Amino acid sequence: MSLLNNLMAHPIDEGYAVAARTRPQQDGKPVRSRHRVMLAVAAVVLGFLIAVAASQNYRSAPEAEKQRKELIARINQADTRLSGLRTDQTRLADEVRRLQAGGLTNADNGVALQQKLDDLELQTGAIAVTGPGLKVVVNDAKDADKEGRLLDVDLQQLVNGLWTAGAEAIAVNGHRLTSMTAIRGAGSAITVDYSSLTPPYTVLAIGDTGTLPARFAQSSGGQWVQYLVSNFDVRMTITTEDSLLVPADATIALRYAKVGGSK
Repeated sequence: MSLLNNLMAHPIDEGYAVAARTRPQQDGKPVRSRHRVMLAVAAVVLGFLIAVAASQNYRSAPEAEKQRKELIARINQADTRLSGLRTDQTRLADEVRRLQAGGLTNADNGVALQQKLDDLELQTGAIAVTGPGLKVVVNDAKDADKEGRLLDVDLQQLVNGLWTAGAEAIAVNGHRLTSMTAIRGAGSAITVDYSSLTPPYTVLAIGDTGTLPARFAQSSGGQWVQYLVSNFDVRMTITTEDSLLVPADATIALRYAKVGGSK
């Protein structure tokens, strides 16, 4: 009976009970302690790496700023040199024209040749042009998203519409357009003659102010831009001007020449 009573009172062997009581101390607490140690070590290593990175950035900051200033200085020097070269080019071009005019004055048909030369220089964009015309200013939508932003094709359509309407000379943001000029997209910017432009885009077109506005509105280019204004909130203003100045193409250059007349 005592054995049965002992089994009823203690159904589990005391060894199992002892093992169950000691397991949390042997397995649970040491595991949790190891986790805490690992987290602490990871935090220390991460903090060390952040400190090293911050120290390197702090040491390299003066050198990076120095290189940035040197690059800006080089860009400014190049811009100054380019402006000087363009000034020299304009001066030399004027001198060439004076010599040409002097040489043609002594020729038998000098007046006719000079008139032909003037017409060719006007068509090629070699000389600046003044006269009445249209001033068209186009800009992105006020809250421009991807659809409300002007693209290179939009500017191309506008310019082609002005040519179709009878414009004799056109410039975009001071860049003369010729048969050699390209209007292209470069990322989010529009380039004219490989120079990046920023909106608003001011287009000057010299021509007959009596017919140019109406013919432009009826052209496919004018209708294209008007569609953008009506549907995508692109902004455009058109004014008639009594006197506009369209500069010469600063990049134009003589590619080849030949001696005329009898040999």
